[in-house]
Amino acid sequence: MKPSSLTLRAAQPSILMLVLAAVAVIVSITAVFLGKVSATTAALSAILAVSILAIRPRNEMLRLFKLFLLMTFCVLPTWQLAAGDAIYLDLLKQDSASVVLWFFLSVAGVWVLKFSLDLAQRRLTEQDNTSSVRTGVTGLVYFFALASIAAIVFIYVKLGGYAKIVQLYDERLQSSVTGYDPLGGLGIVQALANTAPLWIFVCLTLRPRCSKLMTTIAFAQLGVLGWLSSGVFGNRQGIIFVYLFAALIYHFLVTPISRRAAKMSAILMAVIALVLMPIKFGVDYSDLGNLTERFADQRSLQLSMGPVSFFLFRDLSRFDVQTQTIETVTKNTYDLPMGRSFAGAAASVVPKALWEDRPATFAEEKSGIVNEVQSSGDDETTLLFGMPGEFLANFGLIGYVLSFLLPAFLLVAVNSTGGPRKRKWLPLKIVLMPLPFLFFLFDSNVIAYYIVRWIVLFDLPMAFVLRFSEGRNEANTLGGPAS
Repeated sequence: MKPSSLTLRAAQPSILMLVLAAVAVIVSITAVFLGKVSATTAALSAILAVSILAIRPRNEMLRLFKLFLLMTFCVLPTWQLAAGDAIYLDLLKQDSASVVLWFFLSVAGVWVLKFSLDLAQRRLTEQDNTSSVRTGVTGLVYFFALASIAAIVFIYVKLGGYAKIVQLYDERLQSSVTGYDPLGGLGIVQALANTAPLWIFVCLTLRPRCSKLMTTIAFAQLGVLGWLSSGVFGNRQGIIFVYLFAALIYHFLVTPISRRAAKMSAILMAVIALVLMPIKFGVDYSDLGNLTERFADQRSLQLSMGPVSFFLFRDLSRFDVQTQTIETVTKNTYDLPMGRSFAGAAASVVPKALWEDRPATFAEEKSGIVNEVQSSGDDETTLLFGMPGEFLANFGLIGYVLSFLLPAFLLVAVNSTGGPRKRKWLPLKIVLMPLPFLFFLFDSNVIAYYIVRWIVLFDLPMAFVLRFSEGRNEANTLGGPAS
């Protein structure tokens, strides 16, 4: 039997991965030569990189996942140590026991992840989820679209309009983001409002005849409604995720997006995340020449690359907080909470109006860990530890290593969801796809909110409004033919 193109692609070595590995080696050797990185750090980073490269890329998502692991576990930690950028938290020295132990624990975790994926290899076979079956929606979709728009209107009416919201957010930046939240008590309403761009997108694109103009309008409104429902409150996730989910919805349910368009979309999302970084902290673009200096003054941070350092080392890496957690957990004075924060995360989705004295989230444990070394001075930290960091704080060193079992499970779950016979669950596959990556960046309470916002309030209703009919989708492929 002739192997499919998907199988052939999966068997081919990733040239990009090899090139990045070679570049990383050259950069590491140069950094050691210049004295920016110790030989021990470079060697440990190389061992970790080799361990990640040992994971077999059985499908397209695993190839992206390996690239992500190389960046967040090898490139960014080594880069941060070389740059010496401390972001709200003291950066431990390269030769400290906690830094060395973090690398060893990460190597062990990666091998746990690899062996788990090897055991589940049959369930990781590449699948073609695109289909010639025509996808449409029932009239119920308009109810959900109107409900999400009504949620936006309700928030604006309650808070006094757009100008007042901008003022309230500025006041929050000037005071404390943990002590003052103008959206307090509106969590579920805001979560519903965040889904509005996607519901409008579905209404515009999953119609019997969707022209190129209508498709353009559908993608354009994502930015407008994304800003009104999320961006104006300093939340970049509500903009980035709607673009990601909309692109995947178009790819799986309308017509396949070419690789070139997919790469351009990924670059666009990265640019959006970076551009919104200064705005998130109240720094505008009125003086581009002094942007880095104004960012440093606003956040009391002296970083080697200004907002770019914050984006790379705070948004995409959890190295500094996890090494600090190791420093704390290995002390005899630290008592392991043994999973208490996960119970707090589960309870966090219940509105305070229904459960006023609900258990605290992971903020309780992590604030105690960084309280003495955090520069912001807040009693409650907003730093994210990532799920491995939270497992570390709850169950100790072994918890960190065993936590790598969960992303393996998530990768299998994503690949097994939304097959040709279960197409109504493709929206679930779409919103699950980021979770193996977000597992390393988000805490349990943030993931709990993600599940409520995107799975409960968007995906599950989508499963009931989709309808499928035989016949090929005649729409042109966005960005050219898939390759």
